[in-house]
Amino acid sequence: MKTTTLLTTISAFALSAAFSAGVSAQQLDYTSMSEMFGEPVTAGATGAPQRASDVPATMIIITQDEIARFPEYDIPGILRHYGGVDVTRYAFGDGQVSVRGAATGYTPRLLVLVNGREVYLDSYGYTAWSTLPVQLDEIQQIEVVKGPQSALYGFNAVAGVVNIITRNPMHGDYATIRANTGTDEYQGISLTGGRQIGENLALRVSYGASESNEFETFTGNANAGIRAAGGAMFERETGAVEARYRISNKVSLSGEYTFSNVEHLEFDSIYYGGRSVYALNSYQGQLEADTDWGFITASAFRNESEIDYSFGPLTSSINTFRLQDLISVTSSDIVRVSVEYRDATAASFPDPSNGDFGYTTTSVAAMWSHDFNASLDMTLAARFDSVAWSREAEPNPGLYPYTRADYDRSIEELSYNAALVWRPQSGGAVRATAARGVQAPTMFDMGFTLPVDMGGGFTVALLGDPSIEPSIVTNYELAYDRSLSPTITLRAAVFYQETQDVKGTFGGAPDLLPPNAPVVSFTFANRGDTNVAGAEVTLAGRPAGGWVWDVNYTYKTVEDDLSAFSFYTPLNFEAATPSHLANAHLGWTNGRITVDGYANYVSDIEMPVQGTFGAINLVPIDSQLAVSFRGAYQVNDHFTVALNAQNANYDDPQVTNTFGQNESRFWLSFAAGF
Repeated sequence: MKTTTLLTTISAFALSAAFSAGVSAQQLDYTSMSEMFGEPVTAGATGAPQRASDVPATMIIITQDEIARFPEYDIPGILRHYGGVDVTRYAFGDGQVSVRGAATGYTPRLLVLVNGREVYLDSYGYTAWSTLPVQLDEIQQIEVVKGPQSALYGFNAVAGVVNIITRNPMHGDYATIRANTGTDEYQGISLTGGRQIGENLALRVSYGASESNEFETFTGNANAGIRAAGGAMFERETGAVEARYRISNKVSLSGEYTFSNVEHLEFDSIYYGGRSVYALNSYQGQLEADTDWGFITASAFRNESEIDYSFGPLTSSINTFRLQDLISVTSSDIVRVSVEYRDATAASFPDPSNGDFGYTTTSVAAMWSHDFNASLDMTLAARFDSVAWSREAEPNPGLYPYTRADYDRSIEELSYNAALVWRPQSGGAVRATAARGVQAPTMFDMGFTLPVDMGGGFTVALLGDPSIEPSIVTNYELAYDRSLSPTITLRAAVFYQETQDVKGTFGGAPDLLPPNAPVVSFTFANRGDTNVAGAEVTLAGRPAGGWVWDVNYTYKTVEDDLSAFSFYTPLNFEAATPSHLANAHLGWTNGRITVDGYANYVSDIEMPVQGTFGAINLVPIDSQLAVSFRGAYQVNDHFTVALNAQNANYDDPQVTNTFGQNESRFWLSFAAGF
């Protein structure tokens, strides 16, 4: 007990020193701090450095060393190995991720950040994971925060947050080159590097390109011809350039530019697949200053998107400005206050005749973290968002029932997070949390306008609804973490989450008929409520002899109260959410050899499909067990060769969803690091 108390005191002192020195999430030396405390360290939740065991939320931290051991080629593949994370692989580049719920097409409830910049697409609030301008070799760590986090992390973080942090060149020079080649014409290359130039300037650059055959299509989906249009190859090219400059010991400046060009197959929110082409650019700048008034951060970013969906093109942009102050009021109290402004605009889509539309948002937020004593602390956070929508032109009155004035609408909502962390004398940490998250309407929800010729001169309209309400997500959770022995750790949680006014797309029945609308209209709308309850448990061991192992299990039960008629909406969380998820990993390292094996189990589900518009069917999907391996040999201090076997037990393509059949993939990786 005395040793534990001493280590806790040292950890608290060191992290307090890091905070007082003005260390942000991007500046923190994660490697050295994690080695010092024997567990990962983060500054993502409160803004101040914390050990993983002290974070006021249920968080997974995936380290650089763990990322290197996976037989995976992208981030969704890595996330599928962790408890409470649902991943559905619809196509080679379309892996959708959700937390504690079905990973449907265009999953719109997960906030994804790269170095603090939002990379989820504001058009529908989803993440096209293959477009992320980051290479696996340059990731410092991936933080997965479960449950609504709107007040702590910001806009639309209602199912959780994935925060991706890249390596900081201020903490050491590095350079990596990786080439992959494998089955199904998969090949890829990535280049990453970081270097400090003089005492005050550091640069990070990365580039990646890859291509592969797409998965075989699910034969029960009638629109296979649309999916195959334009070829069946996945193609990706991304890059990033970042500069960090230390103006003084207390002031620093950083800037970053990224681009992504991706063409791939994907499954959308109405279970209707197609081929999409993405051209994305982003710009980000940040100024940090350690002042007498606290640690102040001023940041801005701009995301530009040109997306050619199967149903039409979309051009949009978003500008975000944020000012934050993190204040150590006393040795026991930390306060964070922030204001944010964003301006988002989209060209009229898919019908280009209705005028640009978009919104502005003004947000204010505050957080208070208080340590009652060495064994009990509390975190309270609240955020208020005021969103103002508008449209520049009058929609075609012969097709659409809404006028320009209908889009002049304001939405005001409050979100909160509350947490108590208790460390009993018996050991471990007990975490009780409550949260309210707000999922605001997206550009699809509000402004989508598409006329569809059904033949014979009969036209219907597919459109967003400017009167749609935000979805409100509330979550209650009790978690327990502890070390069972010097080499074995336990993490467990039980949770209940409710979503009111679920936002859903059009289904198989119209929402508006003449004379209430000029033509038969199918709209985005609030479709009802749903809730999920469940439990998670993870055991991890690091015994002697170079062995590592971990197992996790997740149970979920879902209850929908959605539209009364199944054909009215393709939403069906009860059917599409697996009740049981289980993962296991066993690894061994001896000298230059590293071998890892992974198993992933997903229980049976029923998934909707809309192969032909208006025909929504439920397809039974059997339970799945996937086994993957990776074996690596370190030739010398700089060169490593690895054989990766993903889903190695799949003799034939497996039906895991109603779009693309998952396959076994094998590839060789050749990596050089300096």
